[in-house]
Formats: sequence, C-alpha cells, structure tokens
Amino acid sequence: MSTAEPLLLYIETSTEVCSVAISSSDVVLYRKIVREPKAHARIIAPMIEDLFKEVGFGIEKCDAVVVSEGPGSYTGLRVGVALAKGLCFASRKPLISVGSLDLLANLASDIVLSQKSSQEYSGVESIVPMIDARRMEVYTATYTKDAQRLTPVEALVVDENSFAVLLSKGVTLFCGDGSAKVSTIIDHPNAKFLSIDSIAEGMVKRAVTKFREGLFEDVAYFEPFYLKDFRAGVSKRGPLNMKSR
Repeated sequence: MSTAEPLLLYIETSTEVCSVAISSSDVVLYRKIVREPKAHARIIAPMIEDLFKEVGFGIEKCDAVVVSEGPGSYTGLRVGVALAKGLCFASRKPLISVGSLDLLANLASDIVLSQKSSQEYSGVESIVPMIDARRMEVYTATYTKDAQRLTPVEALVVDENSFAVLLSKGVTLFCGDGSAKVSTIIDHPNAKFLSIDSIAEGMVKRAVTKFREGLFEDVAYFEPFYLKDFRAGVSKRGPLNMKSR
C-alpha cells in the first residue's frame, strides 16, 4: 500500500442520495452522484462499475474501500455496507468506515471555512448536521466549525426549544437533509441553515487519516451503525383478508 498517496474507493448510501468516488490521498479524482429515492440496491453497484470504467482500473488498484457507517436510512446503510464488504472480501482490501454525520460536518466545515469573508456564514461557531428520521425526529450531533465532534450521536425529536443553549452561545449552522424540517420550527437569530447532500467527498479527510493510522474495520463482523432498530412500515391496505377453506 502507498501510505503517502492512498487510492481509496468511497460508497455513501446513508440517505436518499447515492454517491461514489475515488480519491488519491485527499484529492477527489472522480465522483458519481444519483438522487433517486429508494433505489440504492438497484443503482449503487452499476455506479461503481461506471466509475471504474471512467478511471480505467478496478478495485485491484485501490488501497481500501470506505463506506458511510450510519446513522441514516436502514435500507441504504445495509446495501452500502454489504457491497463494501463484498468488495473487500473479493479483493482482500481493508475496510474503513466514516460516520454519516461526520461526513456532513466535514462538508459544511469546508464551506464555512472557505467563505470567511461571506456575510452568510460569518460568525459560525458550531455545526449541527442532521439526517432525517421519521416525523420530527433527526439523527444529529454537535461539532465545532472545523468538524470536530463535541457530543454523542443521538436520535432527537426536535421542538422549538431544541438547541436553545447552543444557540445562546453563538451562531449555529444546521445542515443535511433533516435541517429543512427543523428550519420550520427553530426560530432564532443565531440559527443558520444549509442545504447540502450527504455525498462521498465528505468522508475523504477522515478516511485518509484512518488509512494512514491503520484504523480498519473487521470485514467479517462490521455492521452499520443504525442507532435505532428498524421498523417495517404498515401496509395502508391493512391486514390480508384470509378466506376460510
């Protein structure tokens, strides 16, 4: 392996957005993003095949596979992790995981820190990525403006008093697909909202660091971080009518 310039394959399926990418060290060489709800199982493998066709090599040239570990969509995470593990087993490559909220925080931090002169994001002290769960619930945690996590990941039902203490301390940037519904509830002068997708590029910095430090997952036993147990939806048609014989 080339620890100086690792070639990494990324798979991100924690939300309705499917994203794959390849990086050399921290430079993203190629990427593919598809926004198609409930299509993870059908489109993610062909996306990777297309990506390898574009770069002109296969998994054998990559130094590791990186996958978003969750929390997020139960089905999306299951599909992404299963594919990542399959690639690792077949190629004998190591597996790296990056938290889904961590990658969102990285994406938001890059925007905040690259726009220091921008009035829109000036003064941001905290970043709160949010992944949509059911109703008014989100998966979330609090980060510094340079994407260092300060609080544990949690499933939170948001109301008008949520994050009141954090907002009283300074400007807070809420981001991710869960922040849209939160913007209709939290009304505070220190609250800012950023619409960004969960995409593979948000994993690059942490993945490269983990690769260089040898922080790999056990491919045989690694499972997504669902945070909550899966609940199957109830059919709107109600229970099946059983005819007596």
